[in-house]
Amino acid sequence: MNKKFLIISSYAPPAISGSPLMMFNILKHFPSQSFCILTSHFGINNKAIKDGNWLNAKYFYFDSFTNITTPHKEETFFQQCKSFVKKNLLLRFLARIFFLFYLPITIVKRGRKIIKEEHIDFLLGYSDYGPALFATYLLHLFTKKPFSIYLYDLYYKNNFPFLYGVLAYFLEKNLFMHAQRIFVMSETLQRYYQDKYGRDVIVIHNSIDLPNIELGNDIKERCSNVVKIVFTGTIYWPQAESIKNLIMAIEQIEEFNVQLWLYTPHTSEILHEQGIFEGEHVVFSHGSPVEMVRVQKDADILFVPLSFNTKFPLLIDTSSPGKFSEYLISGVPILVHAPHSSYIAEYAKLNNCALVVDEENIKILKSSILSLVTDRKIVKILTKNAWDVAVRNHNALRNSLLLQENLLR
Repeated sequence: MNKKFLIISSYAPPAISGSPLMMFNILKHFPSQSFCILTSHFGINNKAIKDGNWLNAKYFYFDSFTNITTPHKEETFFQQCKSFVKKNLLLRFLARIFFLFYLPITIVKRGRKIIKEEHIDFLLGYSDYGPALFATYLLHLFTKKPFSIYLYDLYYKNNFPFLYGVLAYFLEKNLFMHAQRIFVMSETLQRYYQDKYGRDVIVIHNSIDLPNIELGNDIKERCSNVVKIVFTGTIYWPQAESIKNLIMAIEQIEEFNVQLWLYTPHTSEILHEQGIFEGEHVVFSHGSPVEMVRVQKDADILFVPLSFNTKFPLLIDTSSPGKFSEYLISGVPILVHAPHSSYIAEYAKLNNCALVVDEENIKILKSSILSLVTDRKIVKILTKNAWDVAVRNHNALRNSLLLQENLLR
């Protein structure tokens, strides 16, 4: 008899980037109707809806008062409240206290009903800022259903709002000591949690579907005088400072007309708040997951940034950006700008699949850009190694089978 499980996640597919996209790439290969999803209606991305990137499963929403089981987008009461309180500092603080308890309780209430009606055998909680993992653990206590956890980032010592940070401090040990299985996306995070809790931790790298045809040996020739550096994905404090470093390096290049294209779901206002502005060398744009494949292939350089000297160095050091796996199969050289202690810098150097600048040095960034533009031998080596790494570690079908083997056995 096949087992059926309930996924609990604040951010579920479809989305244009990040953990929801990584979830989609792996879970779409699961047997039909082998799981249900309990998620936030607010987290569903409008741009990705039209591409049909829905999983073959029932969707339930903990922030909608209607019993929705098919995907669509609506302006829920929860969304209206969220938009209102964001404008007031006191209301934001009070709302965090309220939602710290309201969301897990609501998830548990909806989850218990789903478990009964859908004949759920076990739970799988995906990492977020707190509510989903907390609710997963509460559901486990109330229903005695076993659970596993899937972490896309560090949990405790992440950059959470204060109350959720306190929750993570007290909850993390219980999660790790009672979970049947624990999945992470990097060997660095695996070692960290194995040393901390003495539990087996399984690495499933961020994954991407591989093209049917292997990348050829021919290197794409630039079709214009513009050198296009592309970043696709969300931009917050973990990326912002390194992006600004790149912009400073670009502005010093006189040999070519270099532009940084930021394909992100954020509004211009959000990027401006982080000190990133449009200009002669910086272009803001948007797109769906399907469009991002073409955008990445049309780039001259793909950029992976992680910030230096942050208040959360362990988070930076254990992070594995989802976009990196997408970049590996593009046939375009990758430039990584991240601290030398970070997993992504170490991983890229170990596999020689990207050019790495692991210090805040604008001159080295500038020379690295020029190398990727002018040195065809380096580009050929990096793109070939990137493809090999993708096949070896980031194949969505193979990683999905690995997850199925550990969950459904």
